[in-house]
This record gives sequence, C-alpha cells and structure tokens, in this order.
Amino acid sequence: MMNNQKKSLLAILFMGASLTVPVMAQDAQTALNDLEADRFAKAGQALTQLATSSPTADNQFYLGYYYLKTGQPDQAKAAFEKGLAADGKNQLNNVGLAGVALAKGDRQTAIAKIDEAVDKSKGKDINVLVRAGEVLTMFEKTNDPAKALEVLQKADERDKKNENADIEMAIGDAYYLRNDGGNAVSKYENALAIKPNLAEANYKIGRLFLRGKNYTEAQKFFNKAIENDPEFAPTYLAYADALANSRAYKAAAQRYESYVQKSGTQDPERLLDVARYRFLAEDYQGAVSYLDQLKGKINNPIIDRMYGWAYTQTNKAPEAVESLNRFISTAPQKVLPEDYKFLGRAYSQLNTPEGDSLAINNLEKAAPQDTTENLYREIAKLYYDKKRFDKAADYYSKTIANDKKPQNNDFLFMALSNYQYAPRVGRDSSAAPIDSAQIPQVKQMYYLRADSAFAEMAKRVEEIPGKKYPAAYYYRAQANYYAYAKEDPEKAAAAATPLYEKFIEQATTPDSTDKTDYSRYLVTSYKALAGFSLAKKDEAKAKEYFAKVLEIDPNDKDVLKALEPPKAQAAPAKGTKAPAKKTAASK
Repeated sequence: MMNNQKKSLLAILFMGASLTVPVMAQDAQTALNDLEADRFAKAGQALTQLATSSPTADNQFYLGYYYLKTGQPDQAKAAFEKGLAADGKNQLNNVGLAGVALAKGDRQTAIAKIDEAVDKSKGKDINVLVRAGEVLTMFEKTNDPAKALEVLQKADERDKKNENADIEMAIGDAYYLRNDGGNAVSKYENALAIKPNLAEANYKIGRLFLRGKNYTEAQKFFNKAIENDPEFAPTYLAYADALANSRAYKAAAQRYESYVQKSGTQDPERLLDVARYRFLAEDYQGAVSYLDQLKGKINNPIIDRMYGWAYTQTNKAPEAVESLNRFISTAPQKVLPEDYKFLGRAYSQLNTPEGDSLAINNLEKAAPQDTTENLYREIAKLYYDKKRFDKAADYYSKTIANDKKPQNNDFLFMALSNYQYAPRVGRDSSAAPIDSAQIPQVKQMYYLRADSAFAEMAKRVEEIPGKKYPAAYYYRAQANYYAYAKEDPEKAAAAATPLYEKFIEQATTPDSTDKTDYSRYLVTSYKALAGFSLAKKDEAKAKEYFAKVLEIDPNDKDVLKALEPPKAQAAPAKGTKAPAKKTAASK
C-alpha cells in the first residue's frame, strides 16, 4: 500500500512525475498482496526488482518488510537503511528498523524507534501508524499488542470516514494476540464491511474459532475466505489444521496440498507436513512420494522416522527397519515410544526368529509409554503365535491391567494361553526350569487361571441381552477337571460336572445367531459325564449320556464298545476240574 501521508515536494520529485509511477505503485501493492498470501518467492522477486529499478524510500521499506516477514532480519535492516539514506524524512524505514529490533529480541529499542517515527510524522501518517502496529504484532516472543493498539488507535482516529480496512485488520490482530476474540471479530467484520470480499478477514475470523477448538464454525469461515479469494494460501493451511483436529485427515492433506500449490512454496518443512498429513490419512504411498521429493533438500532425521513409519505400514519391512534404526541412532534425543512401536512391527514383518525376538524387544520399550494403543496386546499375540503360551498369558494379563476397557478377546486369549500352557509345564524347553515337585501345583495354577478368564469372558458376553458363550463353559469344565484330576478325581468330577451341564444346556438351545458346530465338544462332554456316572456306579445315567453321543455319532467306537454286553465265560471241558480257589493260606 502506497504511503498516504502528504509527501514533501522533494519526495514527489524524487519519485518522479512520469506515467510509470501508478504502474510502480500497482506493482508494489500486487507484491504485498502476494506476501500476505504466502506467495513469498513471487513477492520477494517483485519487491527486489522494484527496489533495484526504483530505489525509493517506500520501495526499500517494502523490500525490508518482505525480509522481516520471511525471517531475514539482517537483509531487512540493510533495505531499511537504504530507504533512510534515500529519504531521511520518510519514517516507514524507522518503523522497519523497529521491526528488526523486535525480530532480534530488543523491544526497548523497537519502542523507541516507533515513538520516534510517530513523533517525526506528527502522528498524522496513517501508513506509518499501521505499519508500526503491524510490526508490534509480528513476532511471537516480542510482540506488544497493547502498544500496537495505542498506535493503531491514532490511525483509526485519522480515518474519519472509516474507509481503511488495513487499520481494522491490524487492530483485530492486536486483539487476537490479547486473546480478546470478541473485539478481534468485530474489527475483522468492520474490515469486511469496507471490503466485502476480503479473504484475509474471513480467514482470521475462522482462525479465532480454530483457536477456540470450534472446528465446524472455523471451517465455515475458511470456506467463505476461499469464496472471496481461492488464491489466498493461508486459508488452506488453517483449514487443514481444523480438519486434522476433526480427524478428517484425508481432507486435511488435500487442503495442505492446496496451500503448497497456491503459495508455490518449496519449503521442505511444508512438504514434510504434507507427508505427515498423508500418513495420518493412511495414504502411506502418498506420504512416501512427498518424502522422496525431500531427498537432498533437507537434513532432518525426522525424514527417516517418516520413511520408517510409512514403510512399516506398507509392509516394506527391510526398508522400515533400516530407516528407523538410522533415525534412532542419529537422533536419540528425538526418539518417541512410537518409533520403537513401528520398529517392533517392522521386525515382526520379517517373519524370522531373530525378527520376532527383536520385535518383542522394541515393543516392550514402547509399551509403558505409548498412550495411543495397548502394545502389550501386540506382544501377547506375538508370543501366542509363537506358541510361547506362558509368556502370552503374562502379557494378556498386562494387557488387561493396562486397559480401562479390556476387549473380550483379551480374556479369551488369556484363558486359552493358560489352558494350553498348563499341560506343557515342566516339558517346555523355552520356559524357565521348574522343580519336578512343583509341577502339579504349577499346572493346577495355570488351569485355574484359565477357568477364571473363561468365567470373565462368559460374564461379559452374557451381559449383552440374548447373548451366550457356550464354549467358555466347556473349557471351564475341562480346566477344572484337569486342575484336580490327579490329586482328587472326585473333586475334579464335582467341579467339572455343573460346567459341562451348563455348556450342554447352552449349546443345545436353538440360537439363530450362533452358527458354531459344537458336535465334538458335546461328544467330549457327554463322555466325561458318563465317566463320572460310572465312577459313582450309576450305570443308568451313564447309558443316557452314551445314548446322547450316539445321537451325534452313531459309529462312535468308544461308546459302542462301552455298551457291549459282557461276554459269557466258557464252561470247563468235560473231565477237567475247575481251578481251586486260592485261600489266604495258599497265597
């Protein structure tokens, strides 16, 4: 924006009265619009050309202003000093030097420079006042919104017809920094009243809603900003943030890519952000394609992390292992639990004994600190798949202990792990040695743990109206029987009997939602109950159970043999004597 102050004759003559002056002004405004729209490269090129071809105080200020906005304070200082040399009475460049001081953390010098510029322009130069307000809100660590409002109020008083949208926007920015959202919105709305298609105003209102975590409302204003000016790039950046916070990662990635395209940025950090959003959107190949663009352009170890995560998700295990190990070794201070998580998963994808071991080691490093997933569940599954049922049982127990809402399958697999490890106690070479005298008690412990887990599983399922879980009672019966069978067969039968009966009741009750074939479990249960009946000399009851087996499998050899009538003993041959009975004396 060209300086609105009354210019001295010298300044007017210096700028010249040729027809090129309006063109130059338009070029400057266009370049400043590009700067506000984050088209930094385009703005920088145009402003450099202007300052070179026409090194006026204003053009030097605009070039320095570009350098300030893009984090190059030393270059900005040089431009502002050239501007002062061109016209010492033009106070814009003193404002610029105040901005340099703020960029370097020297607020005291900055305030003094601004006060000097305002005093020397007698507080009447709106452009000086607005630019002073802007630099006072430009830097996060040294901004001074109170001082900005003091200066901008003077500009507002000079704008008697309320025609300057830049003043309203600058005041809105100062209120934004003071966390005064109500006044900020009012000022941005004032700017829209002056310029109804001002995309920046709608963008900044949306940004206020974004800060307040009202992502739906923020998106409404971002859409308005895009309608105002689809080329205003910052809108897409904030829009991506709103969508990401709403977990709409795919749409967020698309908006971020729009920012990259509209701004024309080649900033590696921006491209890295797109890769991050692509990853969150589960577009892992898309993430890799952006990472590939960064090769040789950025020395950031985070690239290896991103490659590692993406390669893990696309089952490129060797590449993932290489990338993540390199990241962990080169940037140990930046390592997160997630890095060990993905490295563990990558190792597990190698499907080798060494890979499985390294997978577990790395997942164990991540598990205690990981806040997004219960990694103990993954470790437990790795052990279960390797048939290390003792370890699987331990880690399913940890899974349940570390989860506010354990899954039903956690109890199921904890039960199965204990159940399958019990008969291996004392025989599993991969487990720690155990004293042979303790084997019966340890076996019993695993069977009873299995029983408890199956009981919890059944309880959780049956809390759902109309649901049942017959298999839980079958395995509970088996576990209870084996827990006591050697030391006390009667106790084993007593513990198992009601559980077999409960299983049979549930398994034989019609249920259209349960398609499981329980035939072999029913056969085992009927045979067990028949055996318990025979032990009590209740042959009639045993025959009832045997009959149930034959209804399922008429050719069951065990039952058919058990039901065979006893063979009659052959009579002794004629002329022979039956063997004499042994007496106690003859023994």
